[in-house]
Amino acid sequence: MTQPREQDRQAAAKRSRSAKAGAARSASSGQFLRVHADDDVTEVPVSKVRYGRIVNKSRVLGKVIAGYADAAAKAKRTGKAYVITYVVTPDGKAEAMAEKLAEGSLDAAVARAKARGATKAAEILKGPDMLTARDFGPLIGASHETVNTKRKRHEVLGLEGATRGVKYPRWQVTDTGLPLPGLPKLFEILGEQPWTVFRFLKTPHAELGGKTALDVLKTGRVDAVDTVVSVAENQAAGAFS
Repeated sequence: MTQPREQDRQAAAKRSRSAKAGAARSASSGQFLRVHADDDVTEVPVSKVRYGRIVNKSRVLGKVIAGYADAAAKAKRTGKAYVITYVVTPDGKAEAMAEKLAEGSLDAAVARAKARGATKAAEILKGPDMLTARDFGPLIGASHETVNTKRKRHEVLGLEGATRGVKYPRWQVTDTGLPLPGLPKLFEILGEQPWTVFRFLKTPHAELGGKTALDVLKTGRVDAVDTVVSVAENQAAGAFS
């Protein structure tokens, strides 16, 4: 009965020596580390220098690998990217900080873009040329009720922010005291969003010689509206200037 036990011990010692030899070859060749899970084994490429830095840190590596595995599973399940931050101390220990949604994820990017847009809109609406309906009405000879009606008809441009109500740009009134020509057509082409029309009016366009659509519409040229409408149609079709 003792002979089989001796054979078992010899076989175990042989496996141990083999494992140590494999680790030594990994250290000298810089080819891989072996990661075991019961009978499953995988090889992880690592340089010789880095192997030397982590060879005695199996407990730390275990935590890092476990954290990565959990985050990878969550990312796959939710379709979102996650960040895990590790704090590494001088003695080589690594502690994971709280896991969070990655800043580069689509949801986070959209949220940041919306926040930037809201901030920019608030700045614009605070400008001295942004008027309430009561202040804007006299410029075109209309009551504030009529101004609101014209806004709904897209005859004048009214911009809304998060908390400041509707504001009307002073610059949309022509020198003759009339609303900017061509606005209803621009809304028809570019969509129902006033901020979209605002950006179109205030953006320089190559097709207009680097001028803004607003500048061209306020020249009073006979063909001004047709020219600007053509640029809007090109933009709506995807031919951005």
